[in-house]
Amino acid sequence: MKKITTILIILLISAAGAFSDEAFFPTRRGMVQLTANLNASGRVEGYNRMTVRNVSTSGSNITVTYGIQVLDRNRRSVGNTGEKEYRVNISDGTLIYRLENMMDPFFAAQGMNYTMTAGTLQIPSNLAQGRRLENTWMKINVTVPVIGTVTADTAITNQICTGIETVTVPAGTFEAYKITQTSTTKTTGWPSPTIINTGAAWYVRGIGIVKSITYDARGRVESSSELHELLN
Repeated sequence: MKKITTILIILLISAAGAFSDEAFFPTRRGMVQLTANLNASGRVEGYNRMTVRNVSTSGSNITVTYGIQVLDRNRRSVGNTGEKEYRVNISDGTLIYRLENMMDPFFAAQGMNYTMTAGTLQIPSNLAQGRRLENTWMKINVTVPVIGTVTADTAITNQICTGIETVTVPAGTFEAYKITQTSTTKTTGWPSPTIINTGAAWYVRGIGIVKSITYDARGRVESSSELHELLN
């Protein structure tokens, strides 16, 4: 469950108009992103491949349809699920991302028995230093071998943009908006009733997250992610 919580913290068309250029999400049809998931030692444990399949507009609203595929460290598909399709909305420049979309590919690829409900992560296009974002949440019920059913209620709070930083990852160097946050997970059916993590994610316009880091309660790195490849 601790690993699941960590993944939660960490895993976010030119013709679409001005709002698509400003949104913190890929909006160019055909764009492919390969993101590496790293453990506390910085070793790659696997990858997520995201492909933008379609972009549709209605006034100032944009719907992006994209596919996610979970890969192992050798870039081979995990499980038998293949690519799963999801959607995000960009309304008046604000990215509205359902948190189920972040966790579902991981659970499906692992063949886990689970249910979940969640709120949305909202990233406005007019980010600036000091801008606070709305709190959000997620509730997951997952069946863990030997242990049984574990319920995790996660509250994501203290989300704030701390400014713009130059970030270098394998896919390149970007000017990114850094957002920090705190997640508090209360569990039932698990030895640790409460897990507190802090984290940071670096967002780039037209791309989304290029880097993220999750820390434990003592400030030690638990996991991270980096954008490895970006194909337009």
